[in-house]
Amino acid sequence: MEISHETLAIIISILGIGSIVFTIFNYFKNPQVNTEKEQIRIEENIKDKASVLSQKEVENKAGVLAEQFKWFMEANQQKFIDMGKRLDDAFLLAANHTNTVDVKVTELVKSVNIMGNEITKLSTIIEERIPKK
Repeated sequence: MEISHETLAIIISILGIGSIVFTIFNYFKNPQVNTEKEQIRIEENIKDKASVLSQKEVENKAGVLAEQFKWFMEANQQKFIDMGKRLDDAFLLAANHTNTVDVKVTELVKSVNIMGNEITKLSTIIEERIPKK
């Protein structure tokens, strides 16, 4: 019983096409199956972790949360107090600098007035000593 080359080629072609179809089927099926398995595993984990809390546990957790909230509020109040102090210090420093600049400008004005008076005296003296032509 001899198999001809044509028959052998047809069988190999059918097997090749079948393997291509099977590969495509697995390509689309496997991710879906993996996703479903992962979803089932996640749901089981959630069921295991979910438990009914007793009234005492709820009160304990509420107390802990209230204490944490109290600490958070105290920390925020302290931050605002510190920022207020820094702001007051900055305003005081600015006021001191403004006052210092004010005093220096006043002294400069006095000095310029005195120099102006002296220049007027000198110009008067020069005019008296140098006769006009």
